[in-house]
Amino acid sequence: MVGSRVDLGKRLKQMGEEISGKCSLRREQSEERKKRFLEHLSVSGNISEAGRVAEVRRSTLYLWKEADKDFSSRWEDALEEAADALEAEARRRAVEGYDEPITYAGRVVCDPDTGNPIVRKRYSDGLMAFLLRAHRPSRFRTGMEADGRSGTISINISSDDSAL
Repeated sequence: MVGSRVDLGKRLKQMGEEISGKCSLRREQSEERKKRFLEHLSVSGNISEAGRVAEVRRSTLYLWKEADKDFSSRWEDALEEAADALEAEARRRAVEGYDEPITYAGRVVCDPDTGNPIVRKRYSDGLMAFLLRAHRPSRFRTGMEADGRSGTISINISSDDSAL
């Protein structure tokens, strides 16, 4: 009986070590997946896509975000980084422009001497207006007051037609 208690004690200790080892491995895998998720999120800005790359379900990502303040903070930083990249690209297209191949009859026109496509520089006025409204709303937000409210409209209703 005593021998079986000792054996049982040893076995429980081994099981505890095995469980601890498995938990440690899972923790390491989770940390690696968190890292992979955040890296991709900072580039794509897309939670579902970053979760697929990291091989983590969306529901698990939100559980991690709720339970881990550091992960939550890094998540928000990654989204800001992705938004900054989008804004930089929008600014580049609006200010520096982008090359657009010239087409004729549905085909790209090429330079007869070099064989390279002939391009023209295009600028995005829509992106320029969007950026100005975002960064200088007091000057460029149309139809809005400086505090962000719409202008005042006054309507008088009267049963007397002569009041019109």
